[in-house]
Amino acid sequence: MRILVTGANGSVGRGLIPALLDRGHQVIGLDKEAGMERAIAHPRFSFARGPVEDWATVEPVAAGAEAIIHLAWSFSDDPRVLVEQDLRGHALLLEAAARHKVGHFVYTSTAVVYGKPSRVPVEEDHPLNVLAARKPAYGIAKEFAEKLVMLAGQTGVSSTILRFWWAFGEEIGGRHLREMLQMSADGKSLAVPAGCGGSFLSQDDFNLAVETILRRPAATGRVFNLASAYVTWEEVARMIVEVTGGTGGIQVVPREAWTGAAFLADRWELDDRRIRERVGFKPCREPSEVRDALRQAIGATWAHLRARHA
Repeated sequence: MRILVTGANGSVGRGLIPALLDRGHQVIGLDKEAGMERAIAHPRFSFARGPVEDWATVEPVAAGAEAIIHLAWSFSDDPRVLVEQDLRGHALLLEAAARHKVGHFVYTSTAVVYGKPSRVPVEEDHPLNVLAARKPAYGIAKEFAEKLVMLAGQTGVSSTILRFWWAFGEEIGGRHLREMLQMSADGKSLAVPAGCGGSFLSQDDFNLAVETILRRPAATGRVFNLASAYVTWEEVARMIVEVTGGTGGIQVVPREAWTGAAFLADRWELDDRRIRERVGFKPCREPSEVRDALRQAIGATWAHLRARHA
């Protein structure tokens, strides 16, 4: 299958493309930043450099594609950037998919569209209260992008929307996590709210979900949560202390007394039964193995940060 992957240089794109190539697909990577074309030397991989909001960039790479995996997004809070770059690029990709009769369009959305959990676990029919999100402008744009995918379905574009909370591969991103790593290394105590955490998604599970969806396009027009394992912030803090050799310990604060970062004080447990039951997706690892992989990713991230600041 000939697959276009936008956001090829992002962390998820860099983990997805080799997996698609290993499964025999032909892949075109699209990103406004260079780098991926040097990282992968493969006869079935090609790279196009340019922004998704530019029709002259998007239209030729979509021509002949049998599927589009749309990962590119700025993560900006600036409404102008969200509209002029992210949403414009999203609309152009959908237009190109319709024009060239692309077989399937996979859009990676986010759990941020739920805003704030009002019930747990959070299933796909949970209210989309984006104004309550920690990044409301981002959440509004992602929700609108989902609606554009649904509208495109009325013109014949087959599509699937994936929502996930926090993905990780060999390393894991996130400003707050990096700050926790540094605090622990400095011997400071890590404060976390009790009973809170989130459903982490491993790169392997994301790759497998994409492959499963492409094999079963009957999932057209559906929204699926995607998760590997729910991990509490207390568990994450223990992983951080372990990899940094931190001596400050961990302070678990009752949720009602928590005064730290607001986004930590929620239970982002995603219900992913829909994709398991309707598409046949099954995670690659047991939850305990996911936790081991997460600890390894946190350790690799810490090693990278230390090397960069050495």
